[in-house]
Amino acid sequence: MRMSATKLIGALAVGGLLLGSTGCGAVDALAGGKKSTACKNIESELRSFSTSSMSMTSSGGASATAQKFSDTAAKVRSEGQNAGGDVETAATAFAGDLDKTAEMLRNLSSGNTSSMGQPNVADIQRHGNDLADACGFNGFRLGG
Repeated sequence: MRMSATKLIGALAVGGLLLGSTGCGAVDALAGGKKSTACKNIESELRSFSTSSMSMTSSGGASATAQKFSDTAAKVRSEGQNAGGDVETAATAFAGDLDKTAEMLRNLSSGNTSSMGQPNVADIQRHGNDLADACGFNGFRLGG
């Protein structure tokens, strides 16, 4: 079965990010819960993103889908900054992947295929897994 480009990109970038439970550990209790709260907010944002409909053919098409990627990237990046440390590093890298995907979709939407690079799937997976490790996500699945 062949997937649409947008669905495939969404699956690769956030890929069902069905995150089991979060647990940011004892250090978080000493830090006032900022890491735990940020991780919960990241998890919530990614769950919302992974269940939202993305279509190249609906009103707005690739442009609207690109905006969803950009909005999610901004929220993940912001929450990572709130957490600091390894969560910030991982969230910033993963948000960058989402931004690159959004840029590719915008280029596709405008017909600019000459500068349309493809997302680096290995980087997306690595950064997603780094984020899962930093937040202590259990049951993390990328691409599933």
